[in-house]
Amino acid sequence: MDQYLLFAIIGLGSGCLYAALSMGLVITYRGTGIINFATGAMAMWGAYVYDELSDTGDLVLPLVLIRSRISLGGSSGSVPFGVAIVLAVLSCSLVGLLVHFLVFRPLRRAPILARVVASVGVLLIIQALIVMHFMSSARVVAPILPNEPVSFAGVSFSRDRLWLTAVVLLTAAAAWAWFRFTRLGLATRASTESERAVSLARYSPQVLAGSTWVLSSTIVGFLLIMASPIVSLSPWTYLSIVPALAAAVIGRLLSIAVSVAAAFGLGIFQSIVVYQTTNPWWPDWAITGIPDALPFGVIVIALFGLGHNLPTRGAVEADALPEVVRPKMRPSVVASAVVAAGVLTAVAQGSYRIGIMTSMIMTIVMLSLVVLTGLVGQISLAQAAIAGAAGFALSKLGDSVGIPFPISLLLAALMATAFGLVVGVSALRIRGAQLAVVTLAGAVALEEFVFRNSAITGLYGNPITGPSLFGANLSIREGRNFARMEFGFLVLAVVTVCAIAVGNLARSATGRRFLAVRSNERAGASVGINVAGTKMLAFALASFLAGVGGAFIGYSRGQLSAESFAVLIGLSFLALAYLCGITSVPGAIIAGLFAPLGIVYITADRIAELGRWYQLVAGVALVATAIFFPEGVAGAYRQNLARLRAFRSRRRARAEARERSDLGATPTEPGAGTAGESVRLSEYRRKERQRSFEGAPVVLAVEDLTVRFGGLKALEGVSLRVREGEIVGLIGPNGAGKTTLIDALTGFVPSRGRVTFCEERLAREAPHVRAQRGLARTWQSLELFHDLTVRENVQVAAERSSMRSVLADLVIPERPADTSRVDAAMQIVGLVGDTETRPANLPLGRQKLVGVARALASEPRVMLADEPAAGLTTAESIALGVRLLDVASEGVSILLIDHDMNLVLDICDYIYVLNFGQIIAEGTSAEIRANETVVDAYLGSGAHT
Repeated sequence: MDQYLLFAIIGLGSGCLYAALSMGLVITYRGTGIINFATGAMAMWGAYVYDELSDTGDLVLPLVLIRSRISLGGSSGSVPFGVAIVLAVLSCSLVGLLVHFLVFRPLRRAPILARVVASVGVLLIIQALIVMHFMSSARVVAPILPNEPVSFAGVSFSRDRLWLTAVVLLTAAAAWAWFRFTRLGLATRASTESERAVSLARYSPQVLAGSTWVLSSTIVGFLLIMASPIVSLSPWTYLSIVPALAAAVIGRLLSIAVSVAAAFGLGIFQSIVVYQTTNPWWPDWAITGIPDALPFGVIVIALFGLGHNLPTRGAVEADALPEVVRPKMRPSVVASAVVAAGVLTAVAQGSYRIGIMTSMIMTIVMLSLVVLTGLVGQISLAQAAIAGAAGFALSKLGDSVGIPFPISLLLAALMATAFGLVVGVSALRIRGAQLAVVTLAGAVALEEFVFRNSAITGLYGNPITGPSLFGANLSIREGRNFARMEFGFLVLAVVTVCAIAVGNLARSATGRRFLAVRSNERAGASVGINVAGTKMLAFALASFLAGVGGAFIGYSRGQLSAESFAVLIGLSFLALAYLCGITSVPGAIIAGLFAPLGIVYITADRIAELGRWYQLVAGVALVATAIFFPEGVAGAYRQNLARLRAFRSRRRARAEARERSDLGATPTEPGAGTAGESVRLSEYRRKERQRSFEGAPVVLAVEDLTVRFGGLKALEGVSLRVREGEIVGLIGPNGAGKTTLIDALTGFVPSRGRVTFCEERLAREAPHVRAQRGLARTWQSLELFHDLTVRENVQVAAERSSMRSVLADLVIPERPADTSRVDAAMQIVGLVGDTETRPANLPLGRQKLVGVARALASEPRVMLADEPAAGLTTAESIALGVRLLDVASEGVSILLIDHDMNLVLDICDYIYVLNFGQIIAEGTSAEIRANETVVDAYLGSGAHT
């Protein structure tokens, strides 16, 4: 028992470090909505500045190329403790302020991906500055707090950990009081819920954000300085951000108290686990890395336990992702690029050929990020670790087991795929920055528990035998012949296949589903897309690509070490992919060129010896790209090219207009040729549905449906029926529960009661299953897929996937297919002329029709239309009514929700009235018009006229 107490006290040191970092994470998130992965690095700068002041008396500034040291020590060679700690803490505050003004303030309206990448860029910059100014070796910092030994319960230990714990707890209490009792703190808490509301209260969200950055940097910097004599101070101390993230996630990124308590608990638990590993019964393979792998498990469990309940910031503007432009297959361009790469590989010699090979290998890894992050929007910081899993597996399969190439390569990539799927399971409930947290923790766990575990990887390195095929030696070296051309051609062949496959994927039906999930997961599920399966497929494909890249990294080096796939490498992978264009195949190729040890790196180092500056330059370029070119270098090129083409198009149009004017031509008047449609609209209100639906089969029956949100009853005992081919209206005031009813019927909210669809009861079926059975819906807020054209929005609802179709999409993406459902849906709603237009470029009325067409393309039995006329003009509403009548004439039943009473009363065969979650009336249009209860509750006196 004494040993448990001793190790628990030892764990207080790590617990204090985690608590300080988790406190900074929570404070920053509450004030800015940003999960700052650079929290540890920013605080580390202050700790190094303090130690340098105490040791040499020099104040080090975060500068390069100009003088960065100011001597303050005089003849003594050091400065007093008070001066040193004040200057060091102020340097942390300055770093926080600079990070806010130079990086995140310009990114306040940027996508989440841009902010995550910018945070990674800040980490890379500060870590590079620390190595440049303070070297890379660990430092022993002189004691700050009293460290005399003390005895308790028979255990003797240094008392500095108790003092440090007290300092951390007092600081946490002060931070809690600041948020709880000060006006600025209360305003910061309020901005988490709604920046607009805070602005109306005359507080600037950006001033609050700046003060939060300064407060967070000051607190964490001060605490890390106090902890530096107890914990290790090295350029890799920033990795403590992973257990700190675990603690902050437990506190839901809101509670300082819970996060600090969790941090102490995690530090103590890790220390006790270390003690347990000394027992003889503990397995040898689990001695190394287990404590470092614990935060990954904690984060996954916490996120799965909290899931969607993790807070999101009430920002004024919604986030968006960089635009995806699907490439067209141009065989001549591909062939030219392959020939050029082959010629360069043949002509280059020595390190330059190695650089070309490395760039091609890194392109494969970057392609994995194009699939996962670019096409599906899942942010992963674990691609280097996944690549490493394949590399180390290849060593075992090839050298230990003797499996030949290429089977060993495929098996290694499949093992990487398995690990990627384990990480990907977390994506079923989370995305964005939260997923980045999970993948970062997973990367640290794999590096520490597997790559650095000699019981798993071996004591004498991990040699990898070069590939050979049909007796031909394809390895990178043969005797003294290094960087062999044969290996370069093998890599070129593999990267060409991978790039073509990813390009095909982006243009295929699978790519459309990826982009639909990236754009809107709820809308994707509502048209029959299995969102969970689509995400897992993306993780599998991306992990396989990363595994292939990792295997070739192993082939190129002949022997692997953990440093080849360290966490910092994974961060740089995401940084480079984003910098060069994470949404396109050309972006991945450019990223491969700029990768560490790639051809650009080798050339720059040979010409100007820029190798030691590479990480710093990459970090600065990454932050600058996130600010000025949110879609990366390739995206900026596409935008500029599009602007040039638009300019030329406008100039041609003006020239043609002048020519017509000179010839006396008269342009067609707007609206000409629409007389037939005008007659149809004029007949619309007189159109009567003479058919009786009494004997028609019931396709949707709702009985006693109840929906609760906590103690609030949104719906109570709702019952209604929809018959085949019938248009049923559902009206009621705002907040009556109409949209909630549609959400319940389509599986987006849990409910009680009985729902029967086509004589089958719906109970716990997922939304995509209900959609596939024929229960379609539209959305009040449109919820269109803005990365797809109008036709593709409709097309994605008509397509169904299988593993066979996915494999075919990688090879032949544009196969002949039956498009009759898509053509019919677009014809019914009148969108034939807008097929290649993006939804955002259409008027609101036609965007509403896109939602209707998308629902129709899934061949529904029942379509649930949620306020399709909201925001439309009278003419647009009338036109919509005509379209809905056309839809019903095709045998599709419609449940129509809308506030346009003329629309509902004129086209609906039967109407239900909902108020405060209950049906208060039902009947035909005439009966509803005459119902006094409905008139009083909703229609008003005008309904009688």
